[in-house]
Amino acid sequence: MSTADLIAFIKKQPIGFACGLICLACGLLLYFRGDVIAENQKIFDEKSAKADEMETNVRNAKDLSAQVAVMQAAGKELESRLVHVSQLALNYRYFYRLVDEIGIKLNGDVRQSTVPVTGPKSRYQPVLYNIQVQGPFPKVLGLLQRLESANRFCRFNVVNLTKFAGRAEDGSDLLMAALTLELLGVP
Repeated sequence: MSTADLIAFIKKQPIGFACGLICLACGLLLYFRGDVIAENQKIFDEKSAKADEMETNVRNAKDLSAQVAVMQAAGKELESRLVHVSQLALNYRYFYRLVDEIGIKLNGDVRQSTVPVTGPKSRYQPVLYNIQVQGPFPKVLGLLQRLESANRFCRFNVVNLTKFAGRAEDGSDLLMAALTLELLGVP
């Protein structure tokens, strides 16, 4: 095919030639710029994910002030239940008041010590207490129940109950209880 034949073909089929030329240009463009499609798809996905996140944030923000108030109240309630390590007198008074309300006898003193924390640094730490009490069986168990359900976060490490010589006024056995427990506290 000569140049004159090619020109005659183009004049005879101008639309078909133009379409073929456009297809060839599009194919070359797609071949040389195909990586841009993947990059643009990645950008589109990132922006779409960000838009979804923003939509979720806007939807959840309508009750945000009420949720903040609830969280602040829960934080204050949590802070009120913590033991402060430096306030020895208040901490001891907590146990003396419990023992006095229940009506049992405290053997020795209440001893407080801190537990060394291993692991990640935390704002909270356990505060260890050693207590020995003696009294009738129901009252000693009442102390354990009060400690467990009181407004402090309490965990019993060791509870040793031993029968004590003699009987209580109500006829029940006397017990000696040696307790080692932890209260959640802050330094």
